[in-house]
This record gives sequence, structure tokens and C-alpha cells, in this order.
Amino acid sequence: MKDNCCIKNNCIQCCLDTMMILCKDDIKRIKKLGFKQDFFVVQKDGWFLLKNYKGRCVFHNGKRCIIYDNRPVGCRLYPVIFDKDENRAVLDKDCPYNTCFEISDLVVDELYSVVKKVESEKTKI
Repeated sequence: MKDNCCIKNNCIQCCLDTMMILCKDDIKRIKKLGFKQDFFVVQKDGWFLLKNYKGRCVFHNGKRCIIYDNRPVGCRLYPVIFDKDENRAVLDKDCPYNTCFEISDLVVDELYSVVKKVESEKTKI
């Protein structure tokens, strides 16, 4: 449903000025595609983040994601995000088409697993 909703509306909002946190599995998978880590990863406050170039994700060419089938798990789950203040999964209010999506138990389980993983992988500063 997400793909159709985003494509139908020509929406790339989630790819603009992204602050997507990456887990080490995301990094390994993308490196296997031939990309060097310093091309797509930036570290900030101990987190591994997806790099932006000219205001959008380095993997977005202005029309589409060039690694769509191998994109980070956070990108796959979006617009479902973890709200630390509420300590639960929510639909991101910044997504203009968030009403197209539902929060399923499967997505929540995957999100919690990813949150736990990235928190354990965060480097100490």
C-alpha cells in the first residue's frame, strides 16, 4: 500500500533532509552493492545516519530511490516511527500521506526490534 500511495502522489518527502538511522546490517547490505560507507553514512552523536546530498538522501536521484530493494529497514517501515516521548510506534506527522498507512502488529514488532538493535549499536561518545 505504501509504494502505491507514495508513487501515486509523486511524494518523496521522506527522502528530503532525512535523519534516517542506520543499523550495521543496513550498512553491510548497501556496501555489498558497491557503495563505500563514507559515501552514504555520516555519524552524529554516536548514531550512523543516512547521508544527504543537496537536500535529499544520497540514494535518491530526484525521481526514485536507486537502492529501493535494498533500502534501510527504517525506510521500509516509514512512516511508522518510534516516538520516544510516547514510547510507542506512531505514524510520522511529517508524512503528508500518513493516512494511507496502518500500523500493523508485524510492523510494530519489526520497528521495536530495529530500535533495540540501533540503540545497542550506537557508539559511545
